[in-house]
Amino acid sequence: MRLGTVISAVTLACGVCFSTGLFAQTQAITFNPKGTGDVSGDKLSIGVFDWVPGNAVAIAGNPSGGLVVGSKVIFLAQSRLGSLLDPNGVVIALPTDRDFTFVAGAGEAVTTTNGTPATNVTLAFNTAETDTNFFEMWVKPAPPIANMLAGTGFGKTTQGTRILYGKIINMAGNFAAATCAGGAASVVFDQFLNNDWPNTMTICGAGATDISVEILQADPNYFPGFDPGQVANLKAFFNTSTVTPFKQADPSRLFTNNDAGVDLSADELSIMPKLGTVNGGFNQTGDPLDFQFQADANQSFVVATEVAGGCRVTYGGNDKNGNIAPNSFGQACSSDKGNKQNCYTFGGQVGAPTIDPPSGEHTHHNTSGPAGDFVFHAGSHSAPKSTMITAAVCKDPGACRPAEANAGFKQIDFEGTGSFRSLDATATAYLSKNAGHPVAPDNHDTQIYYFRVDMDDTGEPGNKPSKKQSDINACGQFFAADLNQALGIPDPRLLVSDGGFVNACGACADVYQFFICKDQNPCDPMYDSKGNPTNPDVIYHVRGFLTGGNIQIHKQIK
Repeated sequence: MRLGTVISAVTLACGVCFSTGLFAQTQAITFNPKGTGDVSGDKLSIGVFDWVPGNAVAIAGNPSGGLVVGSKVIFLAQSRLGSLLDPNGVVIALPTDRDFTFVAGAGEAVTTTNGTPATNVTLAFNTAETDTNFFEMWVKPAPPIANMLAGTGFGKTTQGTRILYGKIINMAGNFAAATCAGGAASVVFDQFLNNDWPNTMTICGAGATDISVEILQADPNYFPGFDPGQVANLKAFFNTSTVTPFKQADPSRLFTNNDAGVDLSADELSIMPKLGTVNGGFNQTGDPLDFQFQADANQSFVVATEVAGGCRVTYGGNDKNGNIAPNSFGQACSSDKGNKQNCYTFGGQVGAPTIDPPSGEHTHHNTSGPAGDFVFHAGSHSAPKSTMITAAVCKDPGACRPAEANAGFKQIDFEGTGSFRSLDATATAYLSKNAGHPVAPDNHDTQIYYFRVDMDDTGEPGNKPSKKQSDINACGQFFAADLNQALGIPDPRLLVSDGGFVNACGACADVYQFFICKDQNPCDPMYDSKGNPTNPDVIYHVRGFLTGGNIQIHKQIK
């Protein structure tokens, strides 16, 4: 083309759009723009979120020589919410004292091209791109509002609240270059009001993209109708028109490059597009350039299709190692004055087994105890790219009520490689002694470490087990049998009706088990009769019923 270009953009319910195989029946949802939860006067039935013309960019979307089949790009997008539409298409104004925004990103691969160099391309979701995959919707007090030109204020801010969080599970798009007005090969890039990009021209063209987002978290203050069943069965569906030049919005100078993580602990970083002198112009520099376009998006929610045999877990909690007796459940780490046991928090999300390797991120923070204070992470944006979830298995078919709206499984095991983000002096000494070599944070050391997690979702809310002595005894027997073993080894079933131990779901608290090996090579704890690891290659190990938090296993959808 001159199309070092590509496409994509985020979001919408598609009433009229090109066929991508992503279309499904739209569902109205309950939204409360005032953030007051289930207050009846503030709740609205919404069919479409109408975003203002915003920005999208294809990172590496203009490689040297142009796009070819198989070319890979990273798509990033951001915008502000302009209005809401009820199920009949009636426009509903938003409160003026708050600013709703979204940020999104995922990988794409070129599937077809036309012309040499390419002037017309189609793209599809790149499942192999696991480093960049996120969708977030935020709200913050206004003014000020997000700055479209600067590209700031769309994601995580000090005053912002994330109200919707998910992962992109499918996308498809196209873009075609066209002759500019008057037959020109290029025109002024920024034609919206003032030209804030005086040294940048652009090719002309248009396209569209559909995106499906699996919802992992929804703030009940803003989405009061999102019960676990809706979260499990609905997906956000976006369709966007993509055009150059910019005529209804300022081209952004920065784009959000990652999400804040499941637990909101990650810093969101920005990236500045490299466009060259002509956005999308034929690239002869040798280095890949990016391609930026105006993106006008709408968003709705549609019924998703369950992936047979798959599941996804979202989780966050805190615990104390040794909390293996249900009758002592609830003993807080603060009561362990002698630091005899390791206390920790954990969080993340993992999907299995529809992608190889599976997508996900895991963070474990040992806060006190013999192992000191350290953070171990894998697959998160702040972790090295060499860390990842490498395998995951859904186990114990048949979800617990009321969690059965979420998934067809009660247990999930996963493994991978991770690294230490931070360690205090106690943690450094403890882990180094156990490993037989110095253990350091990943900004000083490239060593990665094998880890394995075993999780049980025994029902909701996950942290209030039965106080009946018979249930306490049964839960203790289940836990004693449920060891953190290799993924290929079947876990014991939870319920008596399945050949397990417990008469009913909800009798036990959720279970979290985690260990780290001395290096990247897999090791096995080799448990003794009391559930303690005997293998010296295991340098850290905890297991117990949750003291706080929750583990939720969801359906895997598409």
